[in-house]
Formats: sequence, C-alpha cells, structure tokens
Amino acid sequence: MSLIIKSVPYHLQVYEIIKEKILTGELESGERIYENKISQELGVSRSPVREALRMLEQDEFLALTSSGLIVNPMDFEDMEEIYQCRMAVEPFAAKLSVSKFDQESIEELQECVNKAKEYHATKQFNKVIEANTWFHNLIVRKCENSRLKSFIEKIGFLAILSRVSEFQCYQRDEDYLEEHQAVVNALKAGDEDLVEVTLRNHIENDLTFYKRKYMEKEACQKPLDSNTNLID
Repeated sequence: MSLIIKSVPYHLQVYEIIKEKILTGELESGERIYENKISQELGVSRSPVREALRMLEQDEFLALTSSGLIVNPMDFEDMEEIYQCRMAVEPFAAKLSVSKFDQESIEELQECVNKAKEYHATKQFNKVIEANTWFHNLIVRKCENSRLKSFIEKIGFLAILSRVSEFQCYQRDEDYLEEHQAVVNALKAGDEDLVEVTLRNHIENDLTFYKRKYMEKEACQKPLDSNTNLID
C-alpha cells in the first residue's frame, strides 16, 4: 500500500489509493474489501477508511453485497448503460474541443495511439488501458464546458473498469486502434462533425464488441437441454 502523508486528509488519501488499485486491476472485479485490513496496511484508524469506502461505494467503484463490500463486478447491464451514456455525451464534447486542439496536442494524441499499439504487441494490457484512457481524457479536457466534463469524468472512471474487464476477460485485439487513428485524422482536418461521428462510431463499436463477447460467453455457459441429441 502507498504511504499516507499528514498534510492531506486521510480519508481522501485512502480513497485515491484504493481507487487506483481498482482502476489498475490490482484489486480485481468482485474482490472483497476489508476495512480492518486496509486500516492496518495504511497505518490509519478505521474512521477515515470507513469514510473512503463510503465515497467509493457512492462513486460505484465498490458495491455492497450480503457478504460485505466488493469491487464493482461490472455486469453486462452496467457496462451497456455506461457506454450508452458515453455515446450520448463524449462525442459532443469532442466536437466542442476541435477548435482547442493545436499541433502539440494532436501529436500527444497520436502518441497515445502509437503507445497503445506498442503495448498490445508486448501484451502489456494495463499499459494499453492507461494509453487508451489518456487518449479519451485528452479529448474531453479540451472541452470548455465544465458541467459536461464533470459528468464525463464520473462515467469515465466506470469506463476504465469496463476496459479492465475487457482486457482481463476478452484479451481484445488492437483493431479498434484504427478507430482512434480516425479520430486523430478528423482532428487534424479540423472537421467538427466528422470528429463527433467518428468518436460516436468508435464507442458504439466498443459496445457491439462487448455484446458479442457477452452473448458468446452466455452461450458457452448455457446448460444443454436434456432432450438435445448429441449425435447427428
């Protein structure tokens, strides 16, 4: 666990430490969270830990079950709602951001795409998630609508949980990075409408990927009907 410093309220530090471990996959989906264990590891009383866990539950990083708090397992319905929200707001934020992108910012965005490709090649999927998150965050940060950015930030953290599940469960190929490249190209052209459409298509394709993998998984786990003839 990270070290606690005295100059920052303890509960905020505990919140950030646990959130980081969830977003990086160190604390895995569905893993039980123990208040006393965290308190001992960080060397703080249970009170700031309890407050941090309450905040994490409120932000949907943790979920309360009959056996206690666990890392949000992010079932398919959760992921679908998050991606639907992203489709509704993130492309519009990107459209508003186009005029704010200079050459340096576009190059930074291009570097995210390049790095993600490199990390895919070496199967460093945690690094892939970081590069992809930075890509999307960089676009949204250029938007000057503070309320829109605040909303996207909230669902953005949950989107990272989705990406963690995506790569941990499905080992996704890198084909989607061509869609990231298309967004960069649209930004280079300064075409607001094309940026909006291209990013929306990318997020929609992500959701389509999830749906397909979810249906394949469900089909594999579905028990055979007792009347099914296994011999042609």
